[in-house]
Amino acid sequence: MKRYFEVEAGMAYKLADQNTDTILETIAGAYIANNPPHPFVFRCYSRLSIPQLQDGRFDFNMQDKHPDAFSGQYAFALGMLWSDNVRSVETAINCYGPTRLLLNGKLLYKSSVAEEVNVETRKIVEVPLQKGWNAFLLVFRKVASGFGCVFGSNRSHSNPLDFMNPFHERYDCGGWVYSEPQDEERFSETNFPDVKGLESDSPVRWFPSRAWTTDQASLMNCARLFGIQPNKVAYAWSKGESVLPGRNPFALKGWATGPLRIWVNNELVAISETEGSFEVEVNLPFGAHNWLVESACGGERDWGFSLEVTVYDEPYSFSQPHPVRGTDECWLYVGPMECSVAPNPEELQSMSRLFETEDGNQTYWRVDRPGLWVRPYLHNARYARWNYPIGVTLYGLLQTGRKLARHDIVRYVLQHLKACTTMYSYALWDREQYGYPAINTKLVDMKMLDDCGSIGSAMLEANKEAQEDGFVRLAHIIADYMANSQERQDDGAFYRESKGYYMENTLWADDLYMSTPFLCRYYKLTGERKWLDDAARQFLLFKKYLYLSEKNLMSHVYDFKFPMANEIPWGRGNGWVLFSLSELLEVMPEEHQDREALLAFFRDFSEGLLARQGKNGLWHQVLTDEGSFEETSCTSMFIYAYARGVRLGWLDKPHTYAIAVRKAWSGLITHAFEGNGSVHGVCCGSKYSFSPDYYKYELKVVTNDPHGIGIVLLAGIEADAMNQMLAAL
Repeated sequence: MKRYFEVEAGMAYKLADQNTDTILETIAGAYIANNPPHPFVFRCYSRLSIPQLQDGRFDFNMQDKHPDAFSGQYAFALGMLWSDNVRSVETAINCYGPTRLLLNGKLLYKSSVAEEVNVETRKIVEVPLQKGWNAFLLVFRKVASGFGCVFGSNRSHSNPLDFMNPFHERYDCGGWVYSEPQDEERFSETNFPDVKGLESDSPVRWFPSRAWTTDQASLMNCARLFGIQPNKVAYAWSKGESVLPGRNPFALKGWATGPLRIWVNNELVAISETEGSFEVEVNLPFGAHNWLVESACGGERDWGFSLEVTVYDEPYSFSQPHPVRGTDECWLYVGPMECSVAPNPEELQSMSRLFETEDGNQTYWRVDRPGLWVRPYLHNARYARWNYPIGVTLYGLLQTGRKLARHDIVRYVLQHLKACTTMYSYALWDREQYGYPAINTKLVDMKMLDDCGSIGSAMLEANKEAQEDGFVRLAHIIADYMANSQERQDDGAFYRESKGYYMENTLWADDLYMSTPFLCRYYKLTGERKWLDDAARQFLLFKKYLYLSEKNLMSHVYDFKFPMANEIPWGRGNGWVLFSLSELLEVMPEEHQDREALLAFFRDFSEGLLARQGKNGLWHQVLTDEGSFEETSCTSMFIYAYARGVRLGWLDKPHTYAIAVRKAWSGLITHAFEGNGSVHGVCCGSKYSFSPDYYKYELKVVTNDPHGIGIVLLAGIEADAMNQMLAAL
């Protein structure tokens, strides 16, 4: 078999006694170290910029932006995209008119005449990204058919692209900038914009504008941001710090157009009832101070406040209350809102909640610049992400933390899930406001079982530790999706409709893991038998479509377009089935009407898989092809299910399966686990094919792929539990 590392670098060499706890600790520790719990990044985003569509792409309709542009004029759009490594992303363009795309100064795409006259024509463009910043320049020319294009990720649901502003003055601000119309083509391969230079040095004017107009600048802050809203209030939040020891007298001076209240560290320190200047002395302690100002709109001409703080005649400086990139403004604003007699200042000073406006809608923080709002972004590859491979990873980490009594590992899992659930309401609002959510894409836009089942199952398992209302709330949403929105065949089997995509009208073995473990845990949460019954029904239906009875193996996919199964027993596809069936059997009551049929399926299926175990203890990528590579994730799933089957008495030949478990776990330690905690030999994410060569040659192995990390941990836990049970007999 292929060697992924030198013998001396392997886990087996580093750890002569092959202690399971140490192996689990090493692998879990390596994953967490490589995916630290970095929080959301908050940055400014202009609502006056290029809007996003429901598919996540950007609509560069220059006719809307410049309705007075003349035929033949040009316009340009600039965006920056960061990449942690060299990689390729798939983008899609639909043209309103002549369009060119330049990447880092080189022409990447030029529209054809057919594309320029039919905006329905979708052109796929593979974009090679360099490590670091990548500069995108779109060049448009106005013609009779239109002016601009639609451009962005071809699969934003799975691979969203977060573009940022160019130029020094706009650094770290989200979105694109676009130019005013030009009579000539100002930019090209030989004259590419200096995206890291000063915007003021650019030969063209760029939008959105960063500055208020003269009339806007003459107004006070709240009037500029919210207009005149009689009897409504707005809040401003900032932070300061005293470096003086003890408590000291600070002088607060300012102007208000109407009633004003000021809190420092949640203590009400100043009240002004009328329009005019105010001055008050406040004793503030050493350290950081959170400032919250409530400004009421008391008139019809202006609205807002100014505030100056000094101590011993020295100015006191304000800073951002929470880091927000893309601006040097120190105050965040939210409003307009109904006035409350006794607002809770601590609750108001939050980046994870929405605020009720005076008309019953919701709003969020913004800064005192034209159209600039605060948006959260997530730049982590895995931490705080919501997707199915992360789900099984979190499940494995959670069980590892429990087994090792490592509360830090459990806390990592809970923090990951809370990062998703805490911002769920905001993410829904973000989608409504901007066309496409900046975070939690798959969570707020569930389209398939991949988006909810696996990680939803991990969330419910984690809820045993956390008792989180947010976890339960989302579990109800996921259950409702599975029951009422997920596509099903007439017999009730989950399948993938996905019209216009390669998986249209298909049923995948994978989807048993994307659904049934969640259904089992939701049954435990609610006590409602129908969820367990649905899980059992899915296994019997999927067996009808996918089971290769002569081999006691499962096909990967059934394609209803033909209609037939592809009859290829892909390793991980079979792993998802046996793994998930063991989850179901564990919670299924002895008297359940389907238990005997499912136990018989588990035994027959296990027997078919046992016959395919390789000489090194591992199973192959294509189970019936010993020439295909030995694959880590399916091997781990079979270990997990076999060990449970032995421990819980489901298998007729427990001794035979116990030997298979030990051989497989030893094979992983020797061939797949590196001493530093890296996991090798995991197949990448797959599509499907009727050709076995696709699985054998086109699907590559990946190091530390999340499809394998969690299940490797779970396999070790179950193998160890089996061995301890047998040793106690």
